[in-house]
Amino acid sequence: MGVSMQAHKTLLPSTPVNLRYARTCYDHLAGELAVNIYEFMLREKWLAADGLALTSAGKTQLERLGAVLNARPRRKPCCPCLDWSERRFHLGGDAGSALMTLFLQKGWITRAPGYREVQVTDSGRAALSRLFNLKVSG
Repeated sequence: MGVSMQAHKTLLPSTPVNLRYARTCYDHLAGELAVNIYEFMLREKWLAADGLALTSAGKTQLERLGAVLNARPRRKPCCPCLDWSERRFHLGGDAGSALMTLFLQKGWITRAPGYREVQVTDSGRAALSRLFNLKVSG
């Protein structure tokens, strides 16, 4: 049995950096930014440890930010959604949708119609840094 001594090329992701950083996943935010927000929410106990529910503190914080949570959503109120580029979870369900809607309404993110890529605005970088303790890429 022989052993190859050739150096293997490092495989680089083929997905554009901006799309990996912030994009939509159906009606909620995905990518590195969304994963970091989800992890903040877990650390701060805005989410139950399994990520399947908002805690009362989480509901209070999201409502304080201005997110509109449905009292009787037609789908899961909150759920972890596996991010395909990060291989970690971001926030899905009604809460994930409410958060993305809030970010769009506040002008913290923008989208080009027909595209999944999301751009974080200058005001969004400042707000997300302050509210979620994140260093947001430009």
